[in-house]
Amino acid sequence: MLSYLRLELQVSPIAPRAGETLSAPLLRRVLGLALIERFCPFGEPRCQAPQPGGGAAPPPLELCDLANLCPYGILFAASRTRRPPFALFVPSPGSIEITLFDFACGSYAWVLTAFADALSRGLGKDRRPWSLREVWRTTPSGERERLCGESLKELPSTLLPSELTLAAGTYIAPEPVEVLFRSPTRLLLQGKLVKGRESVPFEALIARILDRFKDLFGVSAGDVLDARLRSELEAEAARVPLLVNETDWIEVKDYSARTGAELLLGGKVGRLIYGPEAARFFPILRAGEILHVGKNPTAGCGRMEVRLPVA
Repeated sequence: MLSYLRLELQVSPIAPRAGETLSAPLLRRVLGLALIERFCPFGEPRCQAPQPGGGAAPPPLELCDLANLCPYGILFAASRTRRPPFALFVPSPGSIEITLFDFACGSYAWVLTAFADALSRGLGKDRRPWSLREVWRTTPSGERERLCGESLKELPSTLLPSELTLAAGTYIAPEPVEVLFRSPTRLLLQGKLVKGRESVPFEALIARILDRFKDLFGVSAGDVLDARLRSELEAEAARVPLLVNETDWIEVKDYSARTGAELLLGGKVGRLIYGPEAARFFPILRAGEILHVGKNPTAGCGRMEVRLPVA
């Protein structure tokens, strides 16, 4: 079964300030550091050791025998997948959404306790503490299920993941489809970044969702990833017209402690409406809601929503 868990943490600052909010790139860093402190016996992630001369790194398991067991190795070094099997998003100033995929689902309790610890220690340069108030789970139908309050002792010791499927098509009657990019979304078209207010061709969006699914679950995870069927789907997607393009570019900056360099995580946000032919691709688009799409999903990028029909 291809699986995922979407969890939402309700948090609040201990001493609130006007306009105070959370940054997904910052949350990614503090989660990684908290997992290293809790689980890495070496005090540093050897499973991600930089290579002399900038060469390609060996598989994580060649660098550390614990890479396939340690929560940091599974989540950040992607020891069992091609890409880190989680995605972050900040829906509102006091909310953190984290989605775990496949092997990472079993790490949910470690992730939540690491977040609670990091928040209590404080975030940012001035180490301002936050408290974890509640944890909720979002089901495939969009309903929210409360898991625990401030005490993580209430958290279930077992939590059955949700099932994720990727179907090639649907028999939904043709309807225009609305796509919302809720966080910066970086998409490539013929190897080039779709920038600024440029249009997002429907085939580019479908291709990136399929790439994300393949990277997380493997090329054999669904028939839709078969090279012949995928080629046919993308050719059909290329015939879907873009009716409305209300997107713009938002630049987001981050910092890599490993390389000492500034990172640009900007991308497109806003609203797109595709023609009625897009309804056939609705199951793939709904999978994109769960997976995130494009680059840097672990830093909060690529969160999308789909609506059908458009009023």
